Amino acid sequence: MLKTICIVLLMSISSQAIVESQIQKVMDKKVHQVLNILKNKSLSQKQKEKKSTLVMDSVFDYATMSKISLGKKWKTLSATEKKQFTNAFEKKIKHSYIDKLRLYNNQKVKIMALKKPKNTRITLENEIIGKTDTYKVLYLFYKKKKTSQWYIYDVKLAGVSIIQTYRKQFTSFLKTKSFKELVNSL
Repeated sequence: MLKTICIVLLMSISSQAIVESQIQKVMDKKVHQVLNILKNKSLSQKQKEKKSTLVMDSVFDYATMSKISLGKKWKTLSATEKKQFTNAFEKKIKHSYIDKLRLYNNQKVKIMALKKPKNTRITLENEIIGKTDTYKVLYLFYKKKKTSQWYIYDVKLAGVSIIQTYRKQFTSFLKTKSFKELVNSL
């Protein structure tokens, strides 16, 4: 159950991209904003889901996440197919997020270390602390070319990349089924 709460926190970020100097501060604020929404007993589950989704949307680069998750197949797609896939993938990520919101049970989050392994990459480590388990969550940011804005392109939960997991699933799926079937399955 704690692992699934990590997915909730995957999506619990700002309503706008982040400048480098503010990543840690904004992430801490927004993660706790979502936690407060989840703790608010006056909100219905639907209201919690809607408010939490609004908090997280635009800091994630769904197009880049979609491209990475499809791997080599991405290059073979038309612009229309890329848009269809990106829209379907974004909906899948959000649906997964909403499912996980229902599992929240007062876990705590601690923002840990910010590292910059490359000029265009930053990682931010968090810990999700439950009653019996603690999980590490690593947000992976990249700097968009020609801007000073940073976006999340992947999240590692307990050392496992969400986007790479999807990539393996999609590669396997496309060995026996069509791209259209993949989009419809999302």
